Amino acid sequence: MRIILFTGKGGVGKTTVSAATAVKCANLGYKTLVLSTDSAHSLADSFDIEIGNQPTLITDNLHGEEIDINYEIKRNWGPIQNFMQDFLKYRGFGSIIAEELSVFPGMEEVFSLLQLKDFYVEDSYDVIIIDCAPTGDAFRLLAVPDIAKWYMERIFNVERILLKAVRPVAKRLVDMPLPSDSVFESMEGLYKNLIGMKELLTDIEISSIRLVINPEKMVIKESQRAFTFLNLFGFSVDAIIANRIIPEDVKDPFYSKWKDIQKKHLTEADESFRPLPIFYLNLLDQEITGIELLSKIGDNLYDRKDPTEVFYNEKPIDITESNGSYCLCIKLPFATKENIDMWKKGEELVIKVDKYKRNIHLPRFLTSLKMGNVTMEGKELKIRFGGEGDGN
Repeated sequence: MRIILFTGKGGVGKTTVSAATAVKCANLGYKTLVLSTDSAHSLADSFDIEIGNQPTLITDNLHGEEIDINYEIKRNWGPIQNFMQDFLKYRGFGSIIAEELSVFPGMEEVFSLLQLKDFYVEDSYDVIIIDCAPTGDAFRLLAVPDIAKWYMERIFNVERILLKAVRPVAKRLVDMPLPSDSVFESMEGLYKNLIGMKELLTDIEISSIRLVINPEKMVIKESQRAFTFLNLFGFSVDAIIANRIIPEDVKDPFYSKWKDIQKKHLTEADESFRPLPIFYLNLLDQEITGIELLSKIGDNLYDRKDPTEVFYNEKPIDITESNGSYCLCIKLPFATKENIDMWKKGEELVIKVDKYKRNIHLPRFLTSLKMGNVTMEGKELKIRFGGEGDGN
């Protein structure tokens, strides 16, 4: 199975690019599913047909789905949500507010991607195309498995054991709602699904993320930050899609200055994201809806290339060994040593890049080694462990 996610700043044309890619894959004979995880779905508008919350046949080899967030929350979060609502009502919140507060921001996107694991296990499709939410929401989604892993490994088991011991006494002393075993079981099941999803999305042979940009300064800067974030969390970006480029044959003087501005930003994008390939898509003189036009867009975008190809497959994070020492290499383009902070805490390496922080669980053979030199070589952060004087 091949999984391709499209994300970018809001309004850059992610849905159109996702839909056109899906049509191209289906036309090549791949059994394809295009999936919208954005809470403000527009996939049905792009195809100009009704798309439901289950895989809906669009055309030969192609199904689409706009995920029903409320159903996914109930399926994955139900027992936990019920407990939280009871607890919040006990604390004096009204029913409506308690229901709203029992679903955390960003959970809609998280639950919308949990179906991926089911599709992978069932081997239902050759290709799954995902129309993601804008980059800010996508960041929250992709960081959740790491946050869940930290909680489960550090707090969950201790919390469960303690509560099991005090629950019989606490029930006699207070009327406060306490989480039942089913709540903990739901949390454990959700955690396993999240980790399974993360393993799929970080497997560079299966999954790739493609950033959709417009040739505008703010869009490119946000995409650079997105690229740094995705590398930090181990996600592979294999291509950039530059959308809405004014065609050369447009001779209207009104657009001449815009064409110069776009050329400047496209040159910057090429220099910034190299060696990632950039695919270019011209601005059309009509609204893009329907299979026929999306098929044309897919052909123009990929030309004779197969969209399911992995266009760039270097690992964002890698470990190499040399003369008894190890080097942890993390690709962090657009980051500088000055805006990176890090420290080793037990079995974890904490890396903070601007406002983004990741706790990297170190492999067992690195945990006992002393952290040595830290250098920024080109676009790579290199952290050395062990070597002479380590004492191991």
